Amino acid sequence: MFSRSLVATAMVAFALLVSSCSDVPIAPPSANLPARFAGAPPKPQLHVSPIKAEWWSGFADKELAVLIATGKSQNPRLRQASAKVEQARAEVGIASSSLFPSFSAGVGSSRGDKYGFGTTHSNKYSTVSGDWTVDLFGAKHAQERAAEAKLAAAISDQTQAENELLASIASTYVDVRYYQRRIQISKDTVANRQRSLAFVRDSQAAGNSSDLQIVQGEQLVAKAAASIPNLEVQLESSIDELASLTGQSVADLKITLRKGKAQPIPRYKIGIGIPADVIRNRPDIQTAESNFAAAAENVGVAQAAFYPSLDLSGYLTPTQVIDSGHVNVWLIAANFTAPIFDAGKNKANLADAKAKLEEARAAWSSAVLSAIAEIEKSLAAYNKDDQNVAAQQKLVSTSRRMIELGQTSFKLGAGPIFNVLDSQRDYLEAQESLTEAVRSQAEHYISLCKAAPAAK
Repeated sequence: MFSRSLVATAMVAFALLVSSCSDVPIAPPSANLPARFAGAPPKPQLHVSPIKAEWWSGFADKELAVLIATGKSQNPRLRQASAKVEQARAEVGIASSSLFPSFSAGVGSSRGDKYGFGTTHSNKYSTVSGDWTVDLFGAKHAQERAAEAKLAAAISDQTQAENELLASIASTYVDVRYYQRRIQISKDTVANRQRSLAFVRDSQAAGNSSDLQIVQGEQLVAKAAASIPNLEVQLESSIDELASLTGQSVADLKITLRKGKAQPIPRYKIGIGIPADVIRNRPDIQTAESNFAAAAENVGVAQAAFYPSLDLSGYLTPTQVIDSGHVNVWLIAANFTAPIFDAGKNKANLADAKAKLEEARAAWSSAVLSAIAEIEKSLAAYNKDDQNVAAQQKLVSTSRRMIELGQTSFKLGAGPIFNVLDSQRDYLEAQESLTEAVRSQAEHYISLCKAAPAAK
């Protein structure tokens, strides 16, 4: 009796000892973040709003809002991400179930001469059995926590996929309106140059213009017209891409976008907070953090494999033997096993888990650095957009005035047609530059909202 108690006490002491030895602290990843982003104004700005969760509302464009809503409900990539979340949630359930005992039951009946004595017996029986692997050293709890971390990573991946999709829809919509505007500018330019060419031909009849001036005017008309087909191809390509992103048919989308509309312009100025908060809100950083947590738990699982395991099992089978009585068959067992020799398998598994942990740590650091670079790049570009658009608008206004003065001077015979043709060329370039500036402003707004998302 004494020896059995001593053995039991020794086993418990050993279990407590190795359990405490397997709990090795792991330092979380860290990074030195700047106090503020490069490109951010040194002082707080007035009339600046934080980035909203529904940042596309800043364009005040109903068609864009409809496309965003359609994309969120119909894009297959989001359904795929949602399915991965459900898979990860099921994995948590599987991991959690291993912490508890499992039980099963069955019933049956039989009839026959079991021993060949010419005596027939009928039996009716039922069976209840159970099994439980006791989590002595935390391996199963670590597996459960790892599964929960993977679920958190899947949810973050789903959010990241949605952010990327919405940004792509908005950017492609901006491209559609940009190409529609460029096509309209080219058509207007063709019409204006045709009118100027008609003036030149009229003046040639009066002896005020040469054949060279006629040819130059025709060349400018042809040049403006030649740009339209390529722009139309780019427009078709953008509509095709938008149809793919929103899960709609190209034909239906063309009907929706058939009527040209002004280029989207953000209606309010946005600002971002301090780097630590902004970085924390990014779903890719949250994914990297969850992946690190899962890798850390897997190290615990690998460490626990070095220690013994305890499995409890048993069954009870009540059997009713007709005409012979009632028999109960039962068994309770405890199985305590420990690894002795595995040719270095457990050591290799632990080394692999630790290497994956360091990989996850490096992935987190890389994600943080990439996030900072992306935000600062988007912020620097966005903060210059207002000045660029204002300068291009002024240039368009000045170029339009030059055309008016040149045409008036030519009609009065006080100036050559070259002044008119040159002014039209400058005006076209100014309009194209303005449309590009407006497009860039919208793109930079979208990029900044994607790079520094609002907290959800």
